[in-house]
Amino acid sequence: MKITDLMMNDLVIFDETIRSKNELFERLANELERTKRVTKAKKIMKDLYKREKETSTGIEDGFGIPHAKSKHVLEPTVCFIHTEKLSDYLGLDGQPIECSFAILVPSKSSDIHLDILSSLSRKLMNEGFRKELKAARSGEEVLSIINKEES
Repeated sequence: MKITDLMMNDLVIFDETIRSKNELFERLANELERTKRVTKAKKIMKDLYKREKETSTGIEDGFGIPHAKSKHVLEPTVCFIHTEKLSDYLGLDGQPIECSFAILVPSKSSDIHLDILSSLSRKLMNEGFRKELKAARSGEEVLSIINKEES
């Protein structure tokens, strides 16, 4: 399954007013509810924080992959959010997160979230891919970069 099959242009968000993990999760959850990908934004936030308590989903070079399985998710979804550097959301390298791929799947899904997580993690090992995403300024551009990487 291709990551771009789970993304929609309106789930690629550029918002430099987001300055904290809470603001990130809140914006994400509200957008998912608005686009009818989830039933309850507040429950999605709770599920994201529950997963985050296990271990941070920040990886490296300013990227994070927050993810959750939830009964409030209607269909597997991947979102990309480019924010201001978040001082309270750090990667394993100690760098603040500024680009996040959020993965949300229904709780009854098999292990699709692990397949998506694995695929994204491999792609994010490519420095050129990370640089292109950080430089992207539109949803179309982000989807094109990911599509090119998946080809």
